Amino acid sequence: MQIVRRAALFCFFHINLAFFILQCARLHGILSLVIKLWSKNILREEKCFYSASGVPVYLYGNPALHGFYISLFLREGSMYEAPEESGITHFFEHIAIRNLNKTMGGVLYRELDRLGLELNASTYCEMVQFYVSGAAENFSAGAEMLTSVLSPIVLTPGEITLERKRIKAEIREGDERTSLTAFTNSHLFGNTALSHPITGTLGSVSKIGKRELADFRERALTSGNLFFYVTGNAGERETEKLIECIDRMNIPRGAGRDNFAPVTPDFSKRGGGVYIKNADFTMCRFSFDTDMTLLSVPELDLLYDLLLNGYNSRLFIALSEERGLFYDVNGLAERYRNIGHFSFSFEVKDKELYDACETVVSILRGIKEHTVAPEEIIRAGYVTNSGMLYDDMRELNFTFAYDNHILGLGYGSIGERAQMYSSITPERLREAARRLFTSDNLTLTLKADTKRVDAERLKKIISAL
Repeated sequence: MQIVRRAALFCFFHINLAFFILQCARLHGILSLVIKLWSKNILREEKCFYSASGVPVYLYGNPALHGFYISLFLREGSMYEAPEESGITHFFEHIAIRNLNKTMGGVLYRELDRLGLELNASTYCEMVQFYVSGAAENFSAGAEMLTSVLSPIVLTPGEITLERKRIKAEIREGDERTSLTAFTNSHLFGNTALSHPITGTLGSVSKIGKRELADFRERALTSGNLFFYVTGNAGERETEKLIECIDRMNIPRGAGRDNFAPVTPDFSKRGGGVYIKNADFTMCRFSFDTDMTLLSVPELDLLYDLLLNGYNSRLFIALSEERGLFYDVNGLAERYRNIGHFSFSFEVKDKELYDACETVVSILRGIKEHTVAPEEIIRAGYVTNSGMLYDDMRELNFTFAYDNHILGLGYGSIGERAQMYSSITPERLREAARRLFTSDNLTLTLKADTKRVDAERLKKIISAL
């Protein structure tokens, strides 16, 4: 009888243990599902908030990271400047940081070092980015500093003169006047603002003073002309702290820039023009006008990578790896809402110039005439590795701020962005190449010995496009 009782107790215990384990497994499964859905649908998407005056603040947080990254984007730049104020946006970028140091009693740089924060800025043709990053525990301090770059200018004329001297030194050291880029821009953009250097000229910068900077600040700092973007270990609570800082700046309501670039009369009517600037070396640049109403950003990016980026990029493999005509090729894909420019440049020996250009034309024609194999399309960075963007708060910040709120692409999440790139078929890429790589879109510029370069021969080569 005792043996039967023990057996019953043994069975009862193990049945209950099994039931408990089953319940735990179910609970674990439910929790795993909740966490999975939470991380995908709540965390991994862009959210938008607004300050009292309507300044947008976008959040794409990742609580798994240890740091934060906040950007302030201002829709200003050389593209919007009148000739007499060339370089004022870049000047304001410098002044805003110096002004911040003064409003903090001269301790800005000491505090950045003490807290381990990075604060910096960059000016582009169509925007300015101010940013601050550091450990998540210092989010509030970073938010205070970044929003304070919007403060009224309290610098003296002498302090502004000192910053002007630094900017002039930057212009001289950059030597932009003699570069192939500046020479190319003069032919691509004519007398439009896109031909002006971002930093301005020594002459234009000399005319910018405190009054001009104050006027620029007043017209540029409106709720519709700027926005903030937050990435890294930050959530809604941190975003609310940032908005409190923004509200203290009393930014007025107003409209913003539309990011439409000026279009020259000969846009897409280049006819394969060849322009040469005299030099004692040979460097050439292929520049293709890009109609952004006919080409999507994913198509342009995938064409760029196919030709110029990645271990198996066609121009690099054919011209460098296999022929040794140069060490590297530099590319650029400029995009605005209406137009853009797709370009690449390389340096070669003068006697190998024609061979290099013929090879380039042959490669471009090949992409136009033959459908690329699916495995040759370099999608990994946009699709397979798309989740890795979530781990890089700096790259995620710039990519989504630029794509969504400068170009206006409107991706809701990394997953949506990945889907756009995965939807580009080889046939669509071939059609995009046919639209882009034509002699009517092409301008060929060179720095070379004008006495030794046969421009007509080059025109004949590129006319094959």
